[in-house]
Amino acid sequence: MMGTHSDTKTDLRRELRARRRRIRGRAARKAAETAAHRVTRLPPWRRARHVALYLATDGEIDTTPLLHAAWRAGKRVYLPVIQSSQRLVFRRYGPTTPLVTGRYGIRMPARPDAPVCPVAALDVLIMPLVGFDAAGHRLGRGGGFYDRTLAGRGRGRRPLRVGLAHAGQQHPAIPHDPWDERLDRVVTDHTIHLC
Repeated sequence: MMGTHSDTKTDLRRELRARRRRIRGRAARKAAETAAHRVTRLPPWRRARHVALYLATDGEIDTTPLLHAAWRAGKRVYLPVIQSSQRLVFRRYGPTTPLVTGRYGIRMPARPDAPVCPVAALDVLIMPLVGFDAAGHRLGRGGGFYDRTLAGRGRGRRPLRVGLAHAGQQHPAIPHDPWDERLDRVVTDHTIHLC
């Protein structure tokens, strides 16, 4: 009996999460530093004034080196916050901004009145992922928050969408649905994929 598309995604998430969780310690730190260096070499990143990042959890590639590089370069940094609408807003995050742990263990700015950057005003959006393929299909955690937030932004101004991952998170063909938003680039500790 053939499994459903949803079952396939669930199984693939399990496999790829286990794979990335095996990268720890020195290897994880080196991967994060190398990936951050690659991101900072992207021309859109160099020109960017407003960038959105995430704070890593569950074996995701650590964004701390990239975060510090953004601050050193004078960029305004924003973190995702899940709203009741099941969409994300991106709140300003600075070196002294207190954090709280929200839904799904995601760390976010503690102040609900922290400035928000509209998606259309972001220059670069660094997105977490569980898996990716060469065509820019992204397998996230399964909540659809980034997809809902980015839906319908294909025509107007939109940020460069960059997935950040360990090289081992690549899969030959990520199962995807019509509403799944694709990435423009995927940066890993080994290379930059143009999608």
